[in-house]
Amino acid sequence: MPAHLEAESDCYFVTSNTESRVRLFVDPQLAEIVIQALYHLRSDGRIRLHAFVLMPDHLHFVASLREEKSLSRLMHSLKSYTAKGINNRLYKKGKVWQRGFYSHGIRNERDALEKINYILENPVRAGLSDASKDYRFSSAYETFEVDPC
Repeated sequence: MPAHLEAESDCYFVTSNTESRVRLFVDPQLAEIVIQALYHLRSDGRIRLHAFVLMPDHLHFVASLREEKSLSRLMHSLKSYTAKGINNRLYKKGKVWQRGFYSHGIRNERDALEKINYILENPVRAGLSDASKDYRFSSAYETFEVDPC
């Protein structure tokens, strides 16, 4: 069975884990590589970014596809680009991300709001932050701008 299924929707909740669930993103410089890549996809017109959180060993985001019509291609691009940047920063080679990813096609506004709330509260549930707005690797943090659903 594939690690993801693309629904008829163009809006997705996506999760991708680091290889062997290594806690790479406790390093702010490595986290920044992933966050900048998401915003590059947004500014390039490939996605509308609705929410994200970068946990120590995985990424969650909700986005709508725009110019990029294939979630698989989008994820390949994101993971490939960020792996190169992370490996360069760590002076190493090798896998950064687990193969595949999980995706859920967003069906309606309620579904979108549930997934966005799940994403934003993830650091609080994990004990990484007292409030979602205080977790600096999340779209709830004050410096990040996202697109409305």
